[in-house]
Amino acid sequence: MVKKILKKGFIDVVVGLQWGDEGKGKNIDQLLSSRIYSGVARFQGGANAGHTLKYGDTTFIGHIVPSGCLQKGTELYIGNGVVVDAVSLIAEISQLKSLGFDVKPRLYISNRAKLVSYLHPFLDQAEEYSRSKSGTKVGTTAKGIGPSYADSRARRGLLIGDILLLDFNKQKSDLLDFQMNFLKMYKEKYNFQYSIKKINEAKKKWEDALKKLKKLQICDVSSLTQKRLKEGKNILAEGAQGVMLDIDFGDYPNVTSSNTLPANVCLGLGVPHTYLQNIYGVIKAYTTKVGGGSFPARIKDETLEKLFQKAGQEFGATTGRPRMCGWLDLFALRYAITLSGANKIFINKADICLSNKIKVVTGYKHQGKVLKEFPLQLSQVMSVQTEEMPGWGEANFGVNNKQKVSKELSAYLKYIKNKLSDLNVKIISVGTGPDREQFFNWDK
Repeated sequence: MVKKILKKGFIDVVVGLQWGDEGKGKNIDQLLSSRIYSGVARFQGGANAGHTLKYGDTTFIGHIVPSGCLQKGTELYIGNGVVVDAVSLIAEISQLKSLGFDVKPRLYISNRAKLVSYLHPFLDQAEEYSRSKSGTKVGTTAKGIGPSYADSRARRGLLIGDILLLDFNKQKSDLLDFQMNFLKMYKEKYNFQYSIKKINEAKKKWEDALKKLKKLQICDVSSLTQKRLKEGKNILAEGAQGVMLDIDFGDYPNVTSSNTLPANVCLGLGVPHTYLQNIYGVIKAYTTKVGGGSFPARIKDETLEKLFQKAGQEFGATTGRPRMCGWLDLFALRYAITLSGANKIFINKADICLSNKIKVVTGYKHQGKVLKEFPLQLSQVMSVQTEEMPGWGEANFGVNNKQKVSKELSAYLKYIKNKLSDLNVKIISVGTGPDREQFFNWDK
């Protein structure tokens, strides 16, 4: 007979259900305002994430530090599934302190998290350069995330806990020699040019950051989070990127380098699945995407797409790149919900609607046939099925009362709910602006 794990606290998960950039930071802030969570945990990704947080007049864009950083008293955990850019982490801690938020006493970093080296970003750039020769660029953030995960899987990478060991310098030297040889290969084979001056500058910043990193709370986060859960405390796990960028179930190879699905919480934090409770999925009222690969739902009217970009501030928080804008893709959304197990949904940017008519993608076609299953690669999609509905202009900006919502947006939300009714999900909140109070509850 299997012994049942004694469960006191629980873990809720926030995950993007599109291609990332859904506005998860705001929704995490909403959930934390309920005061039922004692901590927030990152379980995958790295400095390629960009979570924009607002607290009064304070705006902070986080890349490594968990989104609970502006909630004083909330513990912050960086799990073993994260690849840590030490320079970015130290810079964020410093910036937060200047804003009045000293996170050092409540920040815990897994000794099993992966360490991004100063050469990883150069390798990232080199790989993208080599792909550009064949027209297969992925469109990475060039933060060294992919090469860092690759080194980890090849069992030659460095762990955060390694920096505390006596033989760290030897480990570091061996890895950096290996990476430098790789860079030289890219130069010889693909004529990728790199600056020794920039590499030396990056090395100095990295070495300085490692000295400060040593002074932070590096520990067994798996043991610590399980201890908190057994004490009856609840934890909110935040995902980076989105389900459609998952390395196994996204549009491979145009994906991120980690598993973005809630199932990875267990591996990325080191906790049993029995602690998982609610899965909060986050979407926008439309769809955006950055990076390489196909985007079936993309708005065909270039002028209209640019209006969405401007109104929705659709520029990457990490890279500043303009995001491709598209209609809500229900075919991809249903796929993401079934993969993630999301049971509650936040819809953001419902105030961004700049046309009299809007479309919703309901299916994909290949060679004239409607696809019944999500395709292995989105390049297989030749056309999409759409349904058209009335738009609502700027009528709903800042609305925080369900009763004051325009009839067009109300009809749109009911339409989405009906289309997802068989998946047993609830639309619990609809965002109508960037500020924390600009939302309304929809389906409790």
